[in-house]
Amino acid sequence: MGVAAAAGVLMPVAAAVPAHAQTTKPYSTPGTYTLTVPQGVSQIRVVLTGAGGGGSMGTRNEAYMVPGSGGGGGATSFCTLAVRPGDTLTVTVGAGGAAPNGDGLSGTASSISYSGSGGASADAGGGGHTGPSGHGNAGGAGGFNATWCAGSDAGQDFGKDGAPSVGKDAGGAGGAPGAGVSSACPAGTGRGGNGANPAPPPHQRGLPGGNGCVVITY
Repeated sequence: MGVAAAAGVLMPVAAAVPAHAQTTKPYSTPGTYTLTVPQGVSQIRVVLTGAGGGGSMGTRNEAYMVPGSGGGGGATSFCTLAVRPGDTLTVTVGAGGAAPNGDGLSGTASSISYSGSGGASADAGGGGHTGPSGHGNAGGAGGFNATWCAGSDAGQDFGKDGAPSVGKDAGGAGGAPGAGVSSACPAGTGRGGNGANPAPPPHQRGLPGGNGCVVITY
Protein backbone atom coordinates (compact mmCIF):
# COMPACT_ATOMS: atom_id res chain seq x y z
CA MET A 1 0.00 0.00 0.00
CA GLY A 2 1.38 3.45 -0.94
CA VAL A 3 2.37 5.96 1.74
CA ALA A 4 -0.32 8.46 0.69
CA ALA A 5 -3.06 5.84 0.80
CA ALA A 6 -1.84 4.53 4.14
CA ALA A 7 -2.01 8.02 5.56
CA GLY A 8 -5.63 8.37 4.42
CA VAL A 9 -4.87 11.06 1.83
CA LEU A 10 -7.18 11.04 -1.17
CA MET A 11 -5.38 11.61 -4.46
CA PRO A 12 -7.15 13.87 -7.00
CA VAL A 13 -8.94 12.13 -9.85
CA ALA A 14 -8.48 13.62 -13.33
CA ALA A 15 -11.66 15.22 -14.66
CA ALA A 16 -13.29 13.46 -17.60
CA VAL A 17 -12.46 15.14 -20.90
CA PRO A 18 -15.48 15.68 -23.19
CA ALA A 19 -15.36 14.10 -26.64
CA HIS A 20 -15.24 17.61 -28.13
CA ALA A 21 -15.82 21.18 -27.17
CA GLN A 22 -19.15 22.62 -28.28
CA THR A 23 -18.94 24.04 -31.77
CA THR A 24 -21.26 26.68 -33.24
CA LYS A 25 -21.25 27.30 -36.99
CA PRO A 26 -23.22 30.32 -38.25
CA TYR A 27 -23.98 30.70 -41.97
CA SER A 28 -25.20 34.18 -42.89
CA THR A 29 -24.02 34.81 -46.46
CA PRO A 30 -26.59 33.72 -49.08
CA GLY A 31 -25.61 30.55 -50.89
CA THR A 32 -25.32 26.78 -50.48
CA TYR A 33 -22.76 25.06 -48.27
CA THR A 34 -21.90 21.52 -47.16
CA LEU A 35 -20.93 20.32 -43.70
CA THR A 36 -19.72 16.81 -42.86
CA VAL A 37 -20.80 15.60 -39.43
CA PRO A 38 -17.65 14.86 -37.40
CA GLN A 39 -16.92 11.70 -35.45
CA GLY A 40 -18.61 11.46 -32.08
CA VAL A 41 -21.58 13.64 -33.06
CA SER A 42 -25.04 12.05 -33.10
CA GLN A 43 -27.25 15.14 -32.86
CA ILE A 44 -27.10 18.79 -33.83
CA ARG A 45 -29.11 21.81 -32.77
CA VAL A 46 -30.23 23.99 -35.67
CA VAL A 47 -31.83 27.44 -35.89
CA LEU A 48 -32.90 28.73 -39.31
CA THR A 49 -34.32 32.08 -40.40
CA GLY A 50 -35.59 32.80 -43.91
CA ALA A 51 -34.76 36.01 -45.75
CA GLY A 52 -36.95 39.11 -45.70
CA GLY A 53 -38.84 40.52 -48.69
CA GLY A 54 -37.94 43.81 -50.34
CA GLY A 55 -39.89 47.03 -49.82
CA SER A 56 -41.80 48.57 -52.72
CA MET A 57 -41.21 51.79 -54.64
CA GLY A 58 -42.57 55.23 -53.78
CA THR A 59 -43.89 57.58 -56.48
CA ARG A 60 -45.61 60.90 -56.91
CA ASN A 61 -47.63 62.54 -59.65
CA GLU A 62 -50.06 65.44 -59.91
CA ALA A 63 -52.95 63.46 -58.52
CA TYR A 64 -51.43 61.06 -55.99
CA MET A 65 -48.54 60.59 -53.62
CA VAL A 66 -47.82 56.88 -53.36
CA PRO A 67 -45.45 55.61 -50.65
CA GLY A 68 -44.18 52.05 -50.81
CA SER A 69 -45.03 49.25 -48.41
CA GLY A 70 -42.72 47.08 -46.33
CA GLY A 71 -41.57 43.59 -47.20
CA GLY A 72 -42.52 40.64 -45.02
CA GLY A 73 -40.15 39.12 -42.46
CA GLY A 74 -38.70 35.63 -42.82
CA ALA A 75 -39.87 32.77 -40.58
CA THR A 76 -37.70 31.07 -37.94
CA SER A 77 -37.60 27.34 -37.16
CA PHE A 78 -35.48 25.30 -34.75
CA CYS A 79 -35.02 21.74 -33.48
CA THR A 80 -32.49 19.02 -32.63
CA LEU A 81 -31.73 16.74 -35.58
CA ALA A 82 -30.47 13.17 -35.30
CA VAL A 83 -27.36 12.67 -37.45
CA ARG A 84 -24.57 10.15 -37.98
CA PRO A 85 -20.84 10.83 -38.27
CA GLY A 86 -20.00 11.26 -41.93
CA ASP A 87 -23.43 12.56 -42.93
CA THR A 88 -23.18 15.43 -45.40
CA LEU A 89 -25.50 18.32 -44.62
CA THR A 90 -26.53 20.73 -47.38
CA VAL A 91 -27.08 24.16 -45.87
CA THR A 92 -28.86 26.88 -47.86
CA VAL A 93 -28.96 30.48 -46.66
CA GLY A 94 -31.77 32.59 -48.13
CA ALA A 95 -31.11 35.88 -49.93
CA GLY A 96 -33.03 39.03 -49.07
CA GLY A 97 -35.55 40.21 -51.67
CA ALA A 98 -34.44 43.07 -53.92
CA ALA A 99 -36.21 46.43 -54.10
CA PRO A 100 -36.45 47.43 -57.78
CA ASN A 101 -38.85 49.93 -59.31
CA GLY A 102 -42.35 48.68 -58.60
CA ASP A 103 -43.12 45.86 -56.18
CA GLY A 104 -40.46 44.51 -53.85
CA LEU A 105 -39.30 40.97 -54.54
CA SER A 106 -39.70 37.99 -52.23
CA GLY A 107 -36.69 36.67 -50.35
CA THR A 108 -35.68 33.01 -50.50
CA ALA A 109 -35.97 30.30 -47.85
CA SER A 110 -33.19 28.91 -45.67
CA SER A 111 -32.91 25.13 -45.28
CA ILE A 112 -30.91 22.09 -44.18
CA SER A 113 -31.14 18.74 -45.94
CA TYR A 114 -29.30 15.42 -45.73
CA SER A 115 -29.86 11.78 -46.63
CA GLY A 116 -31.77 9.68 -44.15
CA SER A 117 -34.17 11.33 -41.75
CA GLY A 118 -34.74 14.90 -40.76
CA GLY A 119 -34.14 18.30 -42.27
CA ALA A 120 -35.43 21.81 -41.73
CA SER A 121 -36.71 24.87 -43.57
CA ALA A 122 -37.63 28.49 -42.79
CA ASP A 123 -39.74 30.34 -45.35
CA ALA A 124 -38.94 33.80 -46.69
CA GLY A 125 -41.00 37.00 -46.57
CA GLY A 126 -42.84 38.37 -49.59
CA GLY A 127 -42.16 41.70 -51.29
CA GLY A 128 -44.14 44.86 -50.57
CA HIS A 129 -46.70 46.09 -53.11
CA THR A 130 -47.16 49.37 -54.90
CA GLY A 131 -50.82 50.40 -54.92
CA PRO A 132 -52.61 50.90 -58.24
CA SER A 133 -53.46 54.49 -59.20
CA GLY A 134 -52.17 55.84 -55.91
CA HIS A 135 -54.57 53.91 -53.70
CA GLY A 136 -53.61 51.90 -50.64
CA ASN A 137 -50.99 49.20 -50.97
CA ALA A 138 -50.42 46.04 -48.97
CA GLY A 139 -47.24 45.03 -47.18
CA GLY A 140 -45.51 41.78 -48.09
CA ALA A 141 -46.62 38.59 -46.36
CA GLY A 142 -44.47 37.18 -43.58
CA GLY A 143 -42.82 33.83 -44.25
CA PHE A 144 -44.90 30.85 -43.12
CA ASN A 145 -45.62 28.15 -45.71
CA ALA A 146 -42.34 26.22 -46.02
CA THR A 147 -41.43 26.37 -42.31
CA TRP A 148 -40.68 23.14 -40.42
CA CYS A 149 -37.97 21.26 -38.52
CA ALA A 150 -38.15 17.44 -38.44
CA GLY A 151 -36.46 16.74 -35.12
CA SER A 152 -37.00 16.81 -31.38
CA ASP A 153 -37.69 19.96 -29.32
CA ALA A 154 -38.97 21.58 -32.49
CA GLY A 155 -40.58 24.98 -32.77
CA GLN A 156 -41.34 27.68 -35.30
CA ASP A 157 -42.44 31.28 -35.48
CA PHE A 158 -43.76 32.86 -38.65
CA GLY A 159 -42.47 36.14 -40.06
CA LYS A 160 -44.52 39.28 -39.59
CA ASP A 161 -46.25 41.03 -42.49
CA GLY A 162 -44.77 44.24 -43.82
CA ALA A 163 -46.70 47.42 -43.03
CA PRO A 164 -48.68 49.31 -45.69
CA SER A 165 -47.75 52.89 -46.43
CA VAL A 166 -48.46 55.43 -43.70
CA GLY A 167 -51.06 57.79 -45.18
CA LYS A 168 -49.54 59.55 -48.16
CA ASP A 169 -46.33 60.64 -46.52
CA ALA A 170 -44.16 57.70 -45.46
CA GLY A 171 -43.39 54.20 -46.60
CA GLY A 172 -44.42 51.23 -44.48
CA ALA A 173 -41.94 49.43 -42.22
CA GLY A 174 -40.61 46.01 -43.07
CA GLY A 175 -41.93 43.06 -41.08
CA ALA A 176 -39.91 41.49 -38.26
CA PRO A 177 -38.56 37.96 -38.63
CA GLY A 178 -40.01 35.11 -36.62
CA ALA A 179 -38.98 35.10 -32.96
CA GLY A 180 -35.94 33.07 -31.95
CA VAL A 181 -33.35 34.31 -34.47
CA SER A 182 -29.96 33.07 -33.22
CA SER A 183 -27.71 35.61 -31.50
CA ALA A 184 -24.93 34.33 -33.77
CA CYS A 185 -26.69 35.91 -36.79
CA PRO A 186 -26.04 39.51 -37.91
CA ALA A 187 -28.37 42.34 -36.93
CA GLY A 188 -31.23 42.69 -39.41
CA THR A 189 -31.35 38.99 -40.29
CA GLY A 190 -34.66 38.07 -41.90
CA ARG A 191 -36.21 41.53 -41.59
CA GLY A 192 -38.35 42.87 -44.43
CA GLY A 193 -37.14 46.00 -46.22
CA ASN A 194 -38.91 49.30 -45.59
CA GLY A 195 -41.12 50.76 -48.30
CA ALA A 196 -39.96 53.99 -49.93
CA ASN A 197 -41.35 57.44 -49.23
CA PRO A 198 -43.20 59.08 -52.15
CA ALA A 199 -40.90 60.77 -54.65
CA PRO A 200 -41.03 62.27 -58.15
CA PRO A 201 -39.52 60.41 -61.14
CA PRO A 202 -37.17 58.60 -61.37
CA HIS A 203 -38.92 57.44 -58.20
CA GLN A 204 -37.49 56.26 -54.92
CA ARG A 205 -36.88 52.61 -54.30
CA GLY A 206 -37.58 50.75 -51.09
CA LEU A 207 -34.94 48.87 -49.13
CA PRO A 208 -33.96 45.25 -49.79
CA GLY A 209 -34.85 42.56 -47.28
CA GLY A 210 -32.34 41.16 -44.79
CA ASN A 211 -30.59 37.92 -45.68
CA GLY A 212 -31.44 34.66 -43.92
CA CYS A 213 -29.23 32.76 -41.48
CA VAL A 214 -28.59 29.16 -40.41
CA VAL A 215 -26.80 28.27 -37.16
CA ILE A 216 -25.67 24.73 -36.34
CA THR A 217 -24.39 23.74 -32.89
CA TYR A 218 -22.93 20.35 -31.89
